[in-house]
Amino acid sequence: MKCQYRQPAGATEVFAIADAAYHGSPWSSEIFKHDLANEHANYLVLTIDDQAVGFVAGTLIIDELSISNVAILPAFQRQHYAEQLLEHWFNLFDSETRVLLEVRAQNKAAQKLYSKLGFQQIAIRQAYYQHPVDDALIMEKIL
Repeated sequence: MKCQYRQPAGATEVFAIADAAYHGSPWSSEIFKHDLANEHANYLVLTIDDQAVGFVAGTLIIDELSISNVAILPAFQRQHYAEQLLEHWFNLFDSETRVLLEVRAQNKAAQKLYSKLGFQQIAIRQAYYQHPVDDALIMEKIL
């Protein structure tokens, strides 16, 4: 399988991946369209054999990168593609960039991935997520 990385083709593409990955995207195609137009937004799509299978998105303000999405199609999950995508993406930013993300307290698989990549938990936001209600762990990494 041939993995490649590229910019998204558009909001429809990233919405379709998020919708499949999250079993119903909490973000609409219109929200992705608006975000993609933001000059501070940074997206990267992972393709395997020319099929878009995942993406990562975040906002970079000066030297702080806030991750908003990491989504991989269900058929490609748990095969280390999210790890590869994130590692490749991080290499596009300056060293010493502070990276922040929020992850569901119940999402142990994602927490394990982020810890493996060097993230550490720095705070908790109580009842941050809905459907179902869950706390958000705030994690940080310095590139």
